[in-house]
Amino acid sequence: MLRAILRHFISRLREYWRIANWLAYPALALCWAQVAFQFFSNMLPRFEHISAAGMRVADKPCLSPECDFSVFWPAGYLARAGAVEKIYDPALFLAFRQALFMPAVDPMSWYYPPPTLLAVMPVSFLPFESGFWVWNLCLTALAAALLRLAALPWLVIAAALASPAALWNLQLGQFGAVAGAPLVGGLLLADRAGGRSGGMLALLVIKPQAALLAPVALLSGRHWRAFFACAVFVLTILAISTVLLGWPVWRDYLTEGLAVSRSFINRPLDESGAAPFGVSVFWMLRSLGAGLPAAYAGQAVAAVIAAILVWRVWRPGAAAPMARMAVTIFLALLATPYGYTDDMVAWSVALAALAQGRGWRIDLLDVLFWLWPAIGPEIFLKTGFLFTPLLASAAVLRFWPWADAQDRHHG
Repeated sequence: MLRAILRHFISRLREYWRIANWLAYPALALCWAQVAFQFFSNMLPRFEHISAAGMRVADKPCLSPECDFSVFWPAGYLARAGAVEKIYDPALFLAFRQALFMPAVDPMSWYYPPPTLLAVMPVSFLPFESGFWVWNLCLTALAAALLRLAALPWLVIAAALASPAALWNLQLGQFGAVAGAPLVGGLLLADRAGGRSGGMLALLVIKPQAALLAPVALLSGRHWRAFFACAVFVLTILAISTVLLGWPVWRDYLTEGLAVSRSFINRPLDESGAAPFGVSVFWMLRSLGAGLPAAYAGQAVAAVIAAILVWRVWRPGAAAPMARMAVTIFLALLATPYGYTDDMVAWSVALAALAQGRGWRIDLLDVLFWLWPAIGPEIFLKTGFLFTPLLASAAVLRFWPWADAQDRHHG
């Protein structure tokens, strides 16, 4: 009797879910339009200052001139001027930015690895304001080219580069798109173009936390050519950065740079204006009140589990390339202690590619996944809790290859 009641209840829930999914596209269109409206509201006023001689400090949404670009441009300028020692010294770097902008500038520091300076040096030849637009345009074009090189359809690329995560990344002037694209492309090309795959993954030397699971995937899948090509390209990039910037840059990065990075990660969430945009297990546990030892232990467990799952899904014959790429992208968010919603562009590419593979049939859960980079920070502001790792776990469970196979069997 009880079993019959449960079966009837589950059957009714499935029926209600199918009916509710008729709202998927209207809900997606409405919410995505709102995200786009906010994007243009923040970005269009910046056009007025492209030719201005001065540099503003108050600039939506960061209350800092062009957001994170106000760190990238000065770092590129100092590196080009041979003053690398000022970049990793928080006090000297802040003093330079205050002189460049004004004393009220947001006190952000530089703690990226030295090869990242190679990326920001060229844009520092341009005036600051116009440089922001050229920077965004070039990184978006590069991301599109890398995704196309991985044979993704243009519609998938367009959807991903206009996703909520990508639009937020553009407002910041961050690396999210140009870090997400080589991760997706490198994973997709591992089977058929090992050299190209390794070259793409090597680009993540500018944001290595995004590539923590890539070596696990390549080793498990026995993609030796991609693995060794990646190693060679990484060593080449490191060598070039050392020759151009000087070996002391590594001393500065390994001492002051990493110290600044640790202090930034470890500070209480209520002291970080970026807290609502965090996506890691570490910060989720901190939002629940966990101390540093417990949060680091939880993050370590999550990273180990993520690595084990990636190892399993990348074993030869275990999954189709698109499915294992997507699952690896989702697990990557659980593996790193440092990540923000602007790092979820790869997440958006994976979701768009999966939707394209289903003939663009989506449901409300797909809509939630897609919009989460915009929704998650708002939920944190209202609840004080970071839900993103739970959502990433849900995406892993939903798109795990055995689940897809089971759906096909029952379909």
